[in-house]
Amino acid sequence: MGGHAVCVVDANVLLNLATPVVDDRSNAPSGADPLKVLLVTYDVHVPASVLGEITDATGSGDLLSAAADLVLQASRHLTTHDVEGQIDGPLEYGLDQGESEGIWLANDLDADLFVTDEFNSTNYLFVNLALNDRNILFTTPHILCTFATADVLAPEYVDAVLTYYSETKGWDQQYVSQLRRRYIS
Repeated sequence: MGGHAVCVVDANVLLNLATPVVDDRSNAPSGADPLKVLLVTYDVHVPASVLGEITDATGSGDLLSAAADLVLQASRHLTTHDVEGQIDGPLEYGLDQGESEGIWLANDLDADLFVTDEFNSTNYLFVNLALNDRNILFTTPHILCTFATADVLAPEYVDAVLTYYSETKGWDQQYVSQLRRRYIS
């Protein structure tokens, strides 16, 4: 994947991007695969703990498990790093191991992007502080909107998927509305 921008992601990002692809309910948007778009647009890196979290989400037969299965099927397109010995443990900000290791990895790789879904909490501020370059912090709704701006995903699809996530994941309406106005209106 040489030549692509380096992107580090946490487990929730991968699972959230896979969810509409495997969700056969009527409110799920169709016609695109946001996980695939991420994987072909960026050189995606993850700590091994992220794949561990995704593996732990498999086997229950529910929507999360189906999303985890899809991510694992696509995992050959991820560059996985064993960073367990590089940091002592999770950062003291209420972040889990995968998120903490992802921040460390993003800093170590001097990544172009670090994508997380910690935006619905004060953890977003802590993630921002922990990154060496605060300009690399993105969220799943933000990255989806940039895909619409770059004509990688249709703006209509991004609008529909943002509504889907807001309804099913409880994403902050004000944040999502601002992204819509800035990127897809």
